[in-house]
Amino acid sequence: MSYKLVVFDLDGTILNTLEDLKEACNYALKKFNLPSITLEQTQSYIGNGIRNLLLLASNHNSQIDEILISFKSYYASHYNDFTTKYEGIEEVLKFCKVNNMHLGVLTNKVEDIATKLVEEHFPMQMEFVYGEVIGRPRKPDASFLLSLIEQYDLKKEEVLYVGDSEVDVKTSLNAGIDGVFVSYGFRSREVLSALTDKIVDTPLELLNYLGEK
Repeated sequence: MSYKLVVFDLDGTILNTLEDLKEACNYALKKFNLPSITLEQTQSYIGNGIRNLLLLASNHNSQIDEILISFKSYYASHYNDFTTKYEGIEEVLKFCKVNNMHLGVLTNKVEDIATKLVEEHFPMQMEFVYGEVIGRPRKPDASFLLSLIEQYDLKKEEVLYVGDSEVDVKTSLNAGIDGVFVSYGFRSREVLSALTDKIVDTPLELLNYLGEK
């Protein structure tokens, strides 16, 4: 049985957004006279939403709400300055389309910016973008994935989730669906291997999971 629906995480899975996230973090931190963070620190702090990223980046500074506002103000117009597609992702999406698979994005990134990034980098390729909206459950909550299975009238074994972090592994487990996780993103193979053995090191290796099962 082939997969009929493939759901992708965004940051670290189909787009490398790291540099823009670091720049926005450091803009906000500087406003509050806090030390800047490196690209490596940014990478290690990502995964549970922007508020958590800034909490870690600011060492749990008490002005976190104001820091978050500053970050959002900057990032709203600088979310795509350095962001790029991972080499090989386009070939993966084309393979899915040729084989009549539905495609979409599930991310903990703020939904409006996630939608803009998908529209700019993958125009007309994704059927939905589900991101962070205040008051709505975030990954690893699996309620959206479960609703998709019902919406598309699919069996769980017909759905594949692709991500790059511990949160993504938990999300696929909570939904009870297959997952494959990329080590070229924001988490290393070493980190991922503590949670799963379904790991690929390049986008094109995803094709090994997308053929006949």
